[in-house]
Amino acid sequence: MKWEIIGTGGHSKVVLEAIKSFGHYVQVTCFSKSLPNHPFFVPYPIVLDEEKMIHLHENTFDSWHVAIGDISIREKKLEQLEQKKLIISSIIHKNSIVSPSATIDEGTFVNAGAVVNASTRIGRGCIINTSASIDHDCMIGDFVNIGPGSRLAGHVSVGTKTELGTGVSVAPHVKIGKGCIMGIGSVVVKNIPDFSLAYGVPAQVIKLLEDKQCKKTI
Repeated sequence: MKWEIIGTGGHSKVVLEAIKSFGHYVQVTCFSKSLPNHPFFVPYPIVLDEEKMIHLHENTFDSWHVAIGDISIREKKLEQLEQKKLIISSIIHKNSIVSPSATIDEGTFVNAGAVVNASTRIGRGCIINTSASIDHDCMIGDFVNIGPGSRLAGHVSVGTKTELGTGVSVAPHVKIGKGCIMGIGSVVVKNIPDFSLAYGVPAQVIKLLEDKQCKKTI
C-alpha cells in the first residue's frame, strides 16, 4: 500500500509511526514546503512541489492523509485533496480502541492509547491524540483536536474546529461550541458557547474569539 502524507512537522512523525504500526509493508512519501531538518525523516522520500505531485497522483489509488496539527492549515489542505477527488484515509493506530459502532469520517487520526466508545461519531480531519478517551454517544465535529489524555464522558458534543488541550475533562451531556479553545487541564461541567477561550477547574469562559483565531491550545 502506498501512502502520501502532507506535512513534516512533529505531528507527522506520530502519524508515520502509526502507519508503521500496521505491521505490513507500506510505501510513504512526505510532502513539505521545505526540507525537514530532523533525521527522523531520512528514510522517507520528501517532495517539495506539493501542487505538482497532487496533480500527478489524481488518477492513482494511493491513500492521502494531512498530518498537520494546525487546524486551519489542515482544513485547507484536506479540502484541496477533496477537490482533486483523491482517496483520503483516516489513520487509526493499532494500539487504540475504536468501537465497531463508532463512526470516523475521512482524514481523521486516532493515536495509540486512545479509546472511542459505542455510537460516537468523529468528524473529518480530526486529531484524537495519545490516550484520549471519548465515551459513548459523543458527537465530535470536523477538524477538532482532542489533546493527549483528555476525557470526554457520554453524550458530549464538540463543535467544528474546536481544540481541547492536554488533559481536559468534560462532564456528561456538555456541549462545547465551534471554534473554541479549552485550556490544558480544564474541567468542563457546563455548556461552552461558540468561539470561546475557556479554562480552569471548573472551566470558565475568559473571552470570546473571532473565527479563525482558534489555532493553538494554551
